[in-house]
Amino acid sequence: PMTRMNTQKLSIQFAAKQWTEAVVHELADAGKISQANISNTLCGDLEGEGFLSYVLSYAAVPGSDVPFMGYERVVGRMAEREGSFVLQHVGMFSVAIGVQGRLTVVPGSGTGGFSTLSGGGEIVALPGAHGGHYALELSGFSR
Repeated sequence: PMTRMNTQKLSIQFAAKQWTEAVVHELADAGKISQANISNTLCGDLEGEGFLSYVLSYAAVPGSDVPFMGYERVVGRMAEREGSFVLQHVGMFSVAIGVQGRLTVVPGSGTGGFSTLSGGGEIVALPGAHGGHYALELSGFSR
C-alpha cells in the first residue's frame, strides 16, 4: 500500500550571519553581475543552518531592482526529523519593498529525514533587514 504523504506548512525565520559578495563581471554603463555566499541561521518550525549562494544582476542605475537566483543547502532538524535539502531561490530585491521571491525544493536533494521532501514557498525580507522569513508548504513526510 502507498504511504500517505502529508503536507505541512512551515514558518522559518532566517538571519544572515555572514555575507560575502564578489563581482563576476562589470561593464561601464551596463551594471554588474555578482555572486554572494551567505550563511543563514534558521529557526522556527525548522532549526538549523543554510548555506546559500546567489547570483545577482545589478542595473547601471543605482537603486534599481536587483533580480537574483541561487541555491541553499538547508541542514537542520524539525521535530524528530533531521537531515538536509536544497532550496532554489528566484526573486527580486527592491529598495522600497525588500526581498520577495519563490522557493522550490530541488527534487532528489533531500537527505536523512528529508530524503523524500518536495514543495516550496516564498521568501520575504524587509528593506535593510539582515534576515527575514520563509513560508514553506512541503510534502514527502511519510507518516
